[in-house]
Amino acid sequence: MTLVLPLAQQWKFRRCESTDPEPGAWTIVELPHSPFVADLDGRDHWFGECDYERTLQLPANAPAGRIALHVGAAMHTTVAFVDEREVARHEGGYLPFEVDLTEILRDGQPHTLRLRLDNRDNPDVPPGKPHADLDFCWYGGLYRDVELRCYPTLHLTDAVAAGEIGGGGVFVRTLEASEARATLSVRVHVRNTAERPEAFSLETELWCGDECVARNTCAALVVEAATAQHWEHEMVVEKPRLWSPESPALHRLKVVLRAPDGTVIDERVERCGIRRIAFSRSRGLELNGRTIRPRGTNRHQEYPYAGYAVPPAAQRRDARRIKEAGFDYVRLSHYPQSPAFLDACDELGIVVMNAIPGWQFIGGEKFRDACERNARDLIRRDRNHPSVILWELSLNETAMDDAFMARMQAVGHEEYPGDQMFTCGWIDRYDVFVHSRQHGEIHRWQNGDKALVIAEYGDWEFYASNHGFDQKTGAGVFARTSNSRQRRADGERGLRQQAENHILALNDTLASPAVCDGQWAMFDYARGYDPNRAACGVMDMLRLPKFSWWFYRSQRDPRENGGAAWTGGSVVFIASHWTPASDLRVLVFSNCDEVELTLNGKSLGRVRSAWTWNTQHLPHPPFVFDLPTFTPGRLDATGFIAGHEVARHAVTTPGKAAAVELSADAMPGDSNVGEPDVLIAHARVLDPAGTLCVDASPLLRFTLEGAAELLGPAEIAAEAGIASTVIRVPAASEGFSLRVKDPADQFRAATLAWSRAKPMPVQV
Repeated sequence: MTLVLPLAQQWKFRRCESTDPEPGAWTIVELPHSPFVADLDGRDHWFGECDYERTLQLPANAPAGRIALHVGAAMHTTVAFVDEREVARHEGGYLPFEVDLTEILRDGQPHTLRLRLDNRDNPDVPPGKPHADLDFCWYGGLYRDVELRCYPTLHLTDAVAAGEIGGGGVFVRTLEASEARATLSVRVHVRNTAERPEAFSLETELWCGDECVARNTCAALVVEAATAQHWEHEMVVEKPRLWSPESPALHRLKVVLRAPDGTVIDERVERCGIRRIAFSRSRGLELNGRTIRPRGTNRHQEYPYAGYAVPPAAQRRDARRIKEAGFDYVRLSHYPQSPAFLDACDELGIVVMNAIPGWQFIGGEKFRDACERNARDLIRRDRNHPSVILWELSLNETAMDDAFMARMQAVGHEEYPGDQMFTCGWIDRYDVFVHSRQHGEIHRWQNGDKALVIAEYGDWEFYASNHGFDQKTGAGVFARTSNSRQRRADGERGLRQQAENHILALNDTLASPAVCDGQWAMFDYARGYDPNRAACGVMDMLRLPKFSWWFYRSQRDPRENGGAAWTGGSVVFIASHWTPASDLRVLVFSNCDEVELTLNGKSLGRVRSAWTWNTQHLPHPPFVFDLPTFTPGRLDATGFIAGHEVARHAVTTPGKAAAVELSADAMPGDSNVGEPDVLIAHARVLDPAGTLCVDASPLLRFTLEGAAELLGPAEIAAEAGIASTVIRVPAASEGFSLRVKDPADQFRAATLAWSRAKPMPVQV
C-alpha cells in the first residue's frame, strides 16, 4: 500500500533578504504558510527568496518502491535541496509537483530537506505580468499541503506526476447518464518499478453512501519490469443518483491492485459524480439533459492577512458563503485554486469555471510552454471533480495569437477526450465564448450555436470607460459616487449604489442569450497596480456582507435550501441603516410574494413586488416603499408566501455606542481537530439596545490567549461599526480566548471563548 505522510509540521522558515549577506534567522512554522503577513490593500508586498527546511527520514514500514515529495503548490519557483545538494527545480506557483527522493531516502537515515522559494517577478512564469501592473496579488510561500509519498513497487500513479496525456492516476468519465442508467469510463494507470514483471488483478467498486452500486474486476494482468500501463473499462450503474446543484450526489470509486494470493498491493479512493453536460446557444447549459441557468460570481483565493495560506476549513467557508449568496456557479479568477475549495463546490453543488494563470500578458516561448504545462496539470489534477464544467485555457483579457489558442484548445481535448471537455476563452477560438458585460457584445455576439458565458458584470461598466482608461493614472474612471466599488464605510448611500448597479446589470445579463453569468466579484481583494483594494465584492475582504450580497441572496427560489450544508429558504432584507441620512425610498430585497413594512409598530403598507424597466427579468425584483419623512426607531419587514409569514428582518436607528460584541465565523464541527485553521473574528460596536452603531469607528484592541496567533495589527479602527481580525489556529490547538476593548474604556469589553469541540462564540 502507498504510505502517505503529511508534512505540515516541524518546518523551519527564514527569509533571504537580498540586501543582507546572510539569510534571516530560522523560525518554526506550520503549513500552509505565508512568508509575510499581507496588508489588506496589497501595499508593502514582500518579494524575494525564502527557505523552508525540515528533516526527512524514511519510515521503517515504508514499501519498497518509489519515494516522492509531493508539494501541493509553492509560489512560484522552487529549488529543492537534500543535504545541501540540489535535487530538483520547479517553476509555477499554483499547481502540484513531485520530487523523486527514492535513491536519497532509501538508506533509512535522516536527511535535511530545504526548499528555496522565489516569488519575484518572472516573465517566464505565468501570470508573468509584473506584480506592480497586476490586478491581483500572488503572495508567496509553501501555502498548500506537502506530503511524503512512499509507493510500493507496483502502484497507482499520481495523475500530475505521471505526465501521461489523457491518463495517469485514476480518470473517471461519464459516458452516458439518465435517471434510469449511467455508464462510466474508468482509466487506471499502474507503474511497476521492480526489475521483474508483476502480476495482479484490478478491482474497482463504485459506492454511493454505504451502497456499492457497481463493481468490476480485471484479473490476470501483468506489468513488465520498469514500465507503466493503462487499463480502461466501463461500469454501468442502474438508477444512478446524478450530481446537480440542487442535489450534489457524490460517489466514491475504490480502486484496488491485488496480488495473485489476494494481498492488497495498492489502493486508492477517488471521489467523483455522475453527470453529463452540454453547451449551446439554443439549449443553454444542459446538465443531465435539463437546461439550467445558474447565477454566479468570480472569486480570488486570497484571505485577509493570510494571503494564499488558507487551510481547507476556511476554503469550505468561502464556498458556503458563495452558495448562501444565491450563487450556483463560480469562476476561479484567474488561476488554479485550492483542491479543498473544489471539494466544497462538489459537496455544495456549485458549478465551476477552472482557469490557468493569466491576466493581460503573454510572453515568449518559455512562457507559452509553461501555459501548456499549467493547462495539462490543471486538467489532470481536477478532471474528476463533477463541479468543474468549463476550462478557461485562455489568458484573461490578453491579445493571444491564433497559434497559441489552437495549441491550448488541442491540449484541453487531448487531456480530456470525449464530449465532456468544454474549453472557453475571452477570444472566440474555444468551445464556449466568454465575454464581459463591459465589452458591450453580450446582446449582439453570435457564432452559430456556440454558447456564450458572461465572465464579469456589475463592476467595470460602472467604474471606467474602456476607451482611454489609464491603469497607471486612473484617467477615464467614472464618478466615485456612481461606481460599484463601495466599502461598508461608504455607508448606506454607497452600499445602495452598488446594489442598484447589480440590479440593473443582472437584469441586463438575464435578457441576453448567455447560458450563465458571473458578477464581479464575491470578495473585495488586494491588487498590485493600485495601493487600494478593489472594493467591488458583495462581501468585503473580511467576509462581511454588503447590501448586494442580500440582493443576490433574494434571487434564489425560497424552496431551495441546503439543510445542514448551507442556508437558503425565504429571506427578507431592508437595504437601509435607518438613520437621519437614509433614503426615504426604502428597498427591501426578498424572494417572498408580499412584504409588509412597519415603522415603530405602525404599518407602512403591504405590497407585492412589481417589476420596472430595469428589473423585469429578475426572478425576484426588489420591493419599494416610499416614506414621507424620517422618524427614528425600528423598521420591520415581514415576508409572506401564499399569505403565510415566512421571514422577518428589522433595522433600528442606532443610539450611542455602549458595548462590544464578539463572534467568530466558524460553525459547529467545521474546524476539524488535527487540522490548522484561519478564523475571522468580528467585534461589533452596539448601543444599549444591541443595535449596531454603523457610524462608529472607535479604535479597538484585540488580545489573544491560548495556542493561536493573531494576524494583522492588534489595534484596529472599526469600519461601519465592526472591527475584524484574523486568527491562525494551529492543528494541535484545542481553542483560544480572544478579548477586545477600546483603549479609552468608553464601553464594555467582550471576550470570546472558542474551542474545537464547539466553535461557537461565548459572550462575556
